Amino acid sequence: MSSSTPDVNPLAQDHEDATVPDAGHGSDDVVRLAGGFDLDGVACARAVLTPDSDQRRKEISFDPRSPIPVIFLPGVMGSLLANKDTGEEVWYPPNMDGFFSGAAGLVSVIAGWFASAAGRARRFDPIPAVVDPRGPVKVGNSGLSEKEARRRGWSTVHRWSYQGTLAWLEYTLNHPMLDGKLHGEWAHGDAEGKKAALKAVLGTHPSDYGAHGPGGPIDACSDVFKSLVGYRYPVYAIGYNFLQSNEISGQQVLDGMDFKDPESQEVTRIMGIREICRENRTDKAIIITHSMGGLVARMASQLCGGANDMLGVIHGAQPATGAPLFAKRFRTGGEGFTNESLMGRDAAEFVAIASNAEGPMELSPMPDYHDSEPWWIFMDKAGNERMSLPHQSALKELYTSDAWYGLLPDSSLLDPAGIVKKRLEEEMDSSTVHEHFKRTMRNVVNRQEKLINNYHPNTYALFGDGALNPQHSAGAQESPKCEFSEPETSLQTWGRVVWRGDLPASVGEAELKAAKRVGDDQEGVLKIVVGGRTVTLTVQQQAVAPKPGEKDNGIIPGDGTVPAWSAAAQGRGLIPDLSERKTTGVQMAFVQGGYEHQKCFDHPWTRWATLYSVAQIVHSIRAASQ
Repeated sequence: MSSSTPDVNPLAQDHEDATVPDAGHGSDDVVRLAGGFDLDGVACARAVLTPDSDQRRKEISFDPRSPIPVIFLPGVMGSLLANKDTGEEVWYPPNMDGFFSGAAGLVSVIAGWFASAAGRARRFDPIPAVVDPRGPVKVGNSGLSEKEARRRGWSTVHRWSYQGTLAWLEYTLNHPMLDGKLHGEWAHGDAEGKKAALKAVLGTHPSDYGAHGPGGPIDACSDVFKSLVGYRYPVYAIGYNFLQSNEISGQQVLDGMDFKDPESQEVTRIMGIREICRENRTDKAIIITHSMGGLVARMASQLCGGANDMLGVIHGAQPATGAPLFAKRFRTGGEGFTNESLMGRDAAEFVAIASNAEGPMELSPMPDYHDSEPWWIFMDKAGNERMSLPHQSALKELYTSDAWYGLLPDSSLLDPAGIVKKRLEEEMDSSTVHEHFKRTMRNVVNRQEKLINNYHPNTYALFGDGALNPQHSAGAQESPKCEFSEPETSLQTWGRVVWRGDLPASVGEAELKAAKRVGDDQEGVLKIVVGGRTVTLTVQQQAVAPKPGEKDNGIIPGDGTVPAWSAAAQGRGLIPDLSERKTTGVQMAFVQGGYEHQKCFDHPWTRWATLYSVAQIVHSIRAASQ
């Protein structure tokens, strides 16, 4: 029996396939049994009986290091949801990583296209929706059994979007060394920049991968790396009900929740951060988030008293101050076949879902979006701004405004299935559905205000700002290499929402505000009467940036979903030329590029930054004790 050093694979509890031949270690006479720990923390291993003729030496390797759990929170629509009363699927997005799963996904998308507004409202009612742990699992090279991955919550998140990242984290964080030698991405780059960054984590300055903030390169002899290899890192995931407020989800992510299968009556525990920490006999975990999962973590930390349960937080592709794209969809519905199928073909179908779902509503532009500059813009045909909103309060001027330009949905679009009306009656609340929506939106903005520049005190953030371009050096003979990048055209999104129309030259903002709406196709075309004539206003429908010499159309770089203006707010005080209103808690911000929103953590740049950030967070334990 051998006791491991940090170069072995610390497999999780209750590993099912624990007897494996020694592969690639230079001997055919050794069978290594993967050691783990039971739920009481006692070292254990499982093996199968072999014939007497098998005289190979058996070794059991245990990792004696203390654990620091790493917990992943997915983005909006990245958790699997079911109806707690019927057990039926509420949200099981298609997995497009295989022929059969892809075919099933296509069928799902096509079926969604024909759903009515009332049908969408009933399906996406946040009250009966719960996180579903029965999803498919793909463990990849993690070394975990499917059973253990399920126990750790992997089956609560979308397989295609996230489980490859979970497997990568499990393997890479626990293999900084192998057989006493530096290993993997920590020590070696990928010459092609596809499977990993061109440069290794060790020995590379973080600014090479977009970092702003204090902190230099890590090397194998540094205290930072020594801190990292002193622990093991079991990787967990926690899905959440993205239809409800992120504050409620934040509390549930801290405390955990149960799922009861209505058919079998079997109860499955979905562990929360605090329970995961207790299981690992530690008091803090590292939290890694994607997209709206960042808002959940921030609310858990800053509004729900969870900061002391987190050693540090890494935010990937977070819409830190919201996104105008969400507001635009209140007038247009989704964009493209897939988005329209999933989120609604027009405003009526989108509003049926979003107006009763506080989590998505919290993605609307926050009070400090783009340093509180206007983002809802009306231009004439020549591209001159004629009205720009909000001036002071998006809540009053847009979200709860019933003016022709406001975002308050028409009463005919709210609650098409009568769900909200019935609930108000049951609660003996005399509010109308319209009043209920306004109250909900006020609560949303109140929570947004509490998050302004407010982060966990040990936060690292990374986000996309368009495509990656090779950096040419003066006198260089060869074109420099660059990691894989999506094209710039696919990484644009709405920084501002711009409407254009043939507005009379004599019409000013005051008269334009007083105009009368006479038409709305709910797909981005408004008709108003102003200056004695009928004017058609059309919103920018596609995320295509203006060509050189063309007028601003509101489209800016980002990751195809989150505009860089929103994500960059995490770097206030760190990134040059941003607002002087500094964030509290953000230690380093990585301004990156080349990846689209959903697959953020698949890109070499984000993976490099994630590993570097984990090492720095772990080292903060030693730094705090000195």
